[in-house]
Amino acid sequence: MSSPQREESVEDCAVRERVRALAGLAEEIRARPCAQAVRLVAVDGRGGAGKSTLARALAVACGGAPVVRVDDFLYWRDIEGWWPRLEREAVRPLLSGLPARFRVRDWANDPLGQGLGRWAMVPPADVVIVEGITSSRQAISADLTMALWVQTPRGERLRRAIDRDGPQRRSLWIEWMRLEDEFFARDGAAERADHVVCGQPRIPCDLATQAVLLDSR
Repeated sequence: MSSPQREESVEDCAVRERVRALAGLAEEIRARPCAQAVRLVAVDGRGGAGKSTLARALAVACGGAPVVRVDDFLYWRDIEGWWPRLEREAVRPLLSGLPARFRVRDWANDPLGQGLGRWAMVPPADVVIVEGITSSRQAISADLTMALWVQTPRGERLRRAIDRDGPQRRSLWIEWMRLEDEFFARDGAAERADHVVCGQPRIPCDLATQAVLLDSR
């Protein structure tokens, strides 16, 4: 098995980059057959990879597709325990053509716990994006119209995380990265992805309308 460092080598990333218009990716999503009420698209990858940036831009390219954020469900120190609620309250209703209705994780008042805050609703649509870590996990892989994996070198991901959350969270992020490595080694999400997107591209691109894909397979 390849090490996380080898899998995310920026040198390997650079030689395989190619720009893809998000409008073309949206067309590919809509052209794929779908037996569900919605075309569910996962934007997966490790923490700090750039998933949110890609998901927001892809949602626009898909005509304003609704986005389910994994961050509205997860909590620290556990990469599994929160998933059943996300699947029960968001994924399964949407696949049936029903709105997803759930309480959002209260990061402001309970950042290190599991507290929930306001209610949110995500309507069904032709395309719905699930964005966040493990969003293409094996449990729902058969229900996905497309799975995207955002790949960014480990050091850059940690830098982004600390810039966002502060140096006092460094130990939490180190622990979380270990959980990520263990989970994805078992789950194989990156290997199942339809497209791998470079989260730290070296070639010029407009992240609002383009993605840099890695032709690694």
